[in-house]
Amino acid sequence: MSEAHPAHSGLPALYRAEVGVFRGRWTMSVIGPDLGMAAGPNIDLGPAGNLTTACPDDPGRYLVAISGEVPVLPREGAVRVLEECGFVVEAAARDDARTDHGWTQLAITEWTAPCQPAAP
Repeated sequence: MSEAHPAHSGLPALYRAEVGVFRGRWTMSVIGPDLGMAAGPNIDLGPAGNLTTACPDDPGRYLVAISGEVPVLPREGAVRVLEECGFVVEAAARDDARTDHGWTQLAITEWTAPCQPAAP
C-alpha cells in the first residue's frame, strides 16, 4: 500500500473516500477538503451482487448495528482505484482494529475511509 504524501504524513485526513451502492453497482467518490467538494471522479467499482451475512461485531461496523444480508465491500478494488487517483487510506485508520483496513460502514450499502494524497 502507498504512503501519504510527506506534507500530509502525521496530520488528520482532510479527504474521505465514499463507497456506496447505486442502482446495483458500487461507486466511489473522494470528497474534501471541504464537505460536498468532490476531489476525484465518481468511479464505478462493479456490481454489488456479492452478499454476506453481517454481524455487528465485524470490523468496520462499530458505528451501526447491521445484521442480515449485505453487499460485500469491494475493498481491494476500492483501494487500488483510490491509489490510481492519487490518494491513500490514512495510516491511523488502517491500524484501527475497529475498522476494516480503514473502512467504516455507515449504512447497509455505504462505507467511508479517511484518506490523504499519496506520496509521489
